[in-house]
Amino acid sequence: MFLYPALTIGFLFVAVPLLVHLINMLRHRRQKWAAMDFLLASYRKQKKWIRLRQLLLLLSRLAVAAVLIAMLCGWNGGGQMLGMLGGTTTHHVVILDDSYSMGDASGGATAYARALEALQELTRRLATDDGNHQLTVMRSSRAALTLRGGSESGDSAADLSAQTVTSDSRLISRVMSTSASSLLTDLVPALDLATELIQSTPADRKVLYIASDFRDRDWAAPQRLAEAMRGISGDDVSIRMIDCAVGNAANLSVVDVSPAQDVWVAGVPVVINAKVRNNGPSDVNNVSLDSRVYHYPNEVTQPDPTLVTSGRVESLPALVIESLPAGEEVTVAFQVFIAEQGVHAIEVSLPEDALAIDNKRTCTLPLSDSEKVLVIDADPEARGAYHVASVLDPGSQVRIGAIPDVQPPAFLRSATLETFAAYRAVYLINIPEINENVADALDRYVRRGGGVMWFLGDDIQRDAYNRNLLSAGRQLLPMPLGETKPVAPSDEGTTADVVFGDSPELLAPLKTAGDAALSLIGLSRSWTLETPGLEATDDPNRPRVKTVLKRRDGNAFVTQHDVERGRVITVLSGIDGQWTNWPGDPTFVVFLLQANADLWSGAAPPTRRFIDEPVERTIALDQYAPQVMYLPATEQPPRVPIEMVAEPIQSDATAETVAQVVLDPMEMVIAGESNVSDLLQPGISEWAFTQTDGRRSIIPVASVIRSGEGNLKRADAAVIQQNLLPVDVRFLSSEAWNAENQTAGSSKLTLFLLGLLGLLLAAEQALAYWASYHTSSTGIGGGKRPASHLGAFSLRGAR
Repeated sequence: MFLYPALTIGFLFVAVPLLVHLINMLRHRRQKWAAMDFLLASYRKQKKWIRLRQLLLLLSRLAVAAVLIAMLCGWNGGGQMLGMLGGTTTHHVVILDDSYSMGDASGGATAYARALEALQELTRRLATDDGNHQLTVMRSSRAALTLRGGSESGDSAADLSAQTVTSDSRLISRVMSTSASSLLTDLVPALDLATELIQSTPADRKVLYIASDFRDRDWAAPQRLAEAMRGISGDDVSIRMIDCAVGNAANLSVVDVSPAQDVWVAGVPVVINAKVRNNGPSDVNNVSLDSRVYHYPNEVTQPDPTLVTSGRVESLPALVIESLPAGEEVTVAFQVFIAEQGVHAIEVSLPEDALAIDNKRTCTLPLSDSEKVLVIDADPEARGAYHVASVLDPGSQVRIGAIPDVQPPAFLRSATLETFAAYRAVYLINIPEINENVADALDRYVRRGGGVMWFLGDDIQRDAYNRNLLSAGRQLLPMPLGETKPVAPSDEGTTADVVFGDSPELLAPLKTAGDAALSLIGLSRSWTLETPGLEATDDPNRPRVKTVLKRRDGNAFVTQHDVERGRVITVLSGIDGQWTNWPGDPTFVVFLLQANADLWSGAAPPTRRFIDEPVERTIALDQYAPQVMYLPATEQPPRVPIEMVAEPIQSDATAETVAQVVLDPMEMVIAGESNVSDLLQPGISEWAFTQTDGRRSIIPVASVIRSGEGNLKRADAAVIQQNLLPVDVRFLSSEAWNAENQTAGSSKLTLFLLGLLGLLLAAEQALAYWASYHTSSTGIGGGKRPASHLGAFSLRGAR
C-alpha cells in the first residue's frame, strides 16, 4: 500500500531503461568487414556471458527506477511487515474535546475541525509506522453523557475502542463526519473513562492525545483535570496535548431568554427578557438584537420537516444595545402580543461572530385563555375577598387573566387535591382552622406547582395552624406562628409602620422609591413568627424564607417560601380593616398583581429545555392517540422525525390513565443510538400529536445550551504544564502536529529503501563498467593498447 496513491503512475518510468535498451538494439546497421569472421567466432564463444552482463545491467537499472518511485509514493507495506516481525504493540488513546467552545471559527476553520485533522494525520502516520498500533477515540460529550447516565464503561463512550490501525480510511470515517457538540462539559469524564480503557487494554506502549482549545475557564486552575491525569500518567504512558485554537477571540452570547414572571394569557402583552453577555476583552457599542415570534395557533396542525419550524414567523423590530462593557451582561426587555391561545416560541439572535452557537436562544410562551383562582373568606361580609377579587378581575376592558371563584369556609370541608387542582392559585383569608385532611390536600397541591396565599387575621387558631400546617413534613407556613403583637408607636412619629424586607421582589416596581412608597400603610397589630432553634437552622428540608415586607420593629409582615414546585405567600394580618388599612393603599394593587403572577409561576409549564436533559411529554389517552412524533431542532432542514409510542402510566394526581414518552440522550448514548446528536441540537423542536378525533396538534419545545463557554480566553501552555506537575505533558499546536505527522513515516523502512537504492546505484555503475569498452593493458610509448570487449557492441548486424 502507498501513502500517496496518485503518484503510483510513476511506476511507468520503470519501463524507460528497457525501452532505451530496445532502441539501442534497433539502431545498429550492417557493415561488411574482412576481419568479422574472427570477431564472430569470438562472439560465439562468449555470447552467453555477454548477454548475462547486459541482463544484469538492465535489471539493476529497472530496480533503481522502481525503488525511487516506491520512495516517492510512500510505500508502507514493508513497514508493517517489519512491525509484525518486531511484535511491538502501541495503544493510542485520543480524547477529542467537542464542547461547544470548539466551534470557535476565528481562525477560518473551527477548532474542532483542526482536532479532526490532527486525528486524521495521526491515523495516516500510524498506518506507515513500525509495529502494531491500536486506536481508541473518545469525544468528551459522549463521555460526560455516559457517566451521567450511570455507566462507567469506556467502550460505551468511545467512538473507536482499541481498533487496529490499517491503511483503510474508513476506520475513522464516522468520527470525521462529526462536528462540535452543543454541550458544556470539561475533559474530566473523558479522562476517567480513558483511564479505564488504558488500564484494561494490554500494550507495550501507551500514548494519550488530548485535542482541545485549552480555554482559561477549564485550564487556568485545572485541579480536577490534574487529578484525573495523575491517574493516567506512568512510565508506560506518554501524554501529548494538541492545541487546536488559534487565539483569544471576541464573542457575544445570548445567555438567557425568558418571559417575565406574570400571568401568561392570550391577548395580554408579555414582557420577554433577553440577557446578552460580552465575553470579549473590549467594550462593544451599537449591538443589534433581532427577535422573532413563531406562532402556533390551532390552524397549524401539520408538521413540516422541510422547514426549520412549522410555526408562522413574525419578525419584531430590531433592538440596539448602545454599549456593553467587556465581561458585563445587560438585560434587554421587549413586549410581545399574541392573540392566540397555545404554546408559541420566541427567538432572539445576535450578529455572527467567532462562536455561532451562542448567538441565538429561544424560549416558549404558553398562553391560556383564563385561569380560575379560589378565594375563601371567613368574614360573613367577605370584605377581604372583595379586595382580592376586585384587583384580580377589575372588569371593564382591563384583562388580567384570573377569574376569582369566591367561596365560604364550608367549601373546605370536602376539599381534596382534585378540588384544588382546578384552580391556579388559592387565597385563604382569615380562616379560623384548617383540618388535617385539607392541610394534606393543600400540601400536595403546592408541591405539584400550586400557589397558596394566607391572610392571617384575628380569628386564626394558632395552635391548630401550627399543628396541622407544619406536621407530617408539611411546610405550608414559613415558621410556627407566635403571638400577635402591636406595632409600637415611633419615637419620632415619622417612621412608616411597614418597610421593605430583605427580598422585596414582589414589590420591585415600588422599590426604586424606597420606604417612602409605603409610608401611607398603617399597621396596628400582626402575627409574629417563632424563630427556629439552632438545631433547625441547618435543616436542609427547611425552606428558605424570604421577607418581602417587615414591620417597623423588624418583625416579618409578608413572607414568601417555596415548597418543591409550588409557592406560599403569607401575610401576617387580615385585610378586613381591623389591623391595617393596606387594602385601601395603591401599593396593595401592585403587591397582589405581582403576588398572583408569582403564585401562578409554579404551575406554569417550563419555557425551555436544556439540550442534555430528557425530552418528556405526558398525554391523556382519552384525548390523544399514543403514537407521537418528535422533530428535533436543526439549522439545516430537512428534519428527521422520531416516531414513538407513549407508554401508559397511572397518574398520581387524577384517576385518569395517561401515557408518557421520554427521550433521554444519556440512555441513547449508552445504547449506541446514532440519532442522539439530533436530540442535542439547540433551537425549536416540535411535538406532533394526533387527537382522538383525528386532528393534529403541534407543540414547540425550546432546546437551549447551558451558558458558560462563551469566554474564548486561552490559558497559557507553560502555566498548564506547571499546574499539571508532576505529570509530564508535551504541548503542540495543531499546525506543528500535522507538519510532524506529514514528515514522519516508517523510519526503518525509509532507511532500508535508501540503503537499497545506494547499493543498486553502486551495482549499476559496476555492471556498466564491466559491460563497457575500455583499455586493459599498456602499449608502446606508455600508451594504452586497445582491447576489444565484445560486450561493448552488438555483432548481430555484422556480416
